[in-house]
Amino acid sequence: MRLLPVLCLSLSLGAACGPAPAADSPAREDIFGAAGPGEFILLTATGELVSADIEPGRVLGPDVDVGVYPPDSGRGGQAVRGVAFNQAVSVTATGQGATGVVGGMPLELSVTRAETGLRARGLVAGALSDYRLDERQLTGVIGRCSYELTRSGRYYEGARSCGGQPHQVTVLLPRGLSSWSDAALATTLGLLLGA
Repeated sequence: MRLLPVLCLSLSLGAACGPAPAADSPAREDIFGAAGPGEFILLTATGELVSADIEPGRVLGPDVDVGVYPPDSGRGGQAVRGVAFNQAVSVTATGQGATGVVGGMPLELSVTRAETGLRARGLVAGALSDYRLDERQLTGVIGRCSYELTRSGRYYEGARSCGGQPHQVTVLLPRGLSSWSDAALATTLGLLLGA
């Protein structure tokens, strides 16, 4: 398993992650210490590592190339398109939601923003989803995974369960994501954190 940058998205795209890192693999502190200012990282206690560079309007890694583009003529919003783990991503993100397909499975989200942050409800990879992100927490169900994470410094830490026993997970969200539209951000979280 390649460590940095690696995008191991077993996530909503259906690919499986590799084995836990070997004993000589970088430690948690090394991984997060080496993270660039635009890097997304998800690291579990079981050794699963998800990493991607978040650039303005783009999520880029060895196995993913998804961008946010102007919409097709005559449509509003933004187009979120590309390829991730050999799965086509084609989603239209508008001010209040996102609709499209990821690897043939529907992604349909209704997105709202309140004082408490961002909330997305709908389908990720065909699974009912309802998740929230704010300055203090990342919680809810994304695809077939549930998250109960609390912010601690730069990271969100807590428990994640993807149909089995909950295990500890740490997520680093780059500040650059805050400049994305709510619908594009909710779509990106669905791709990176759903399973």
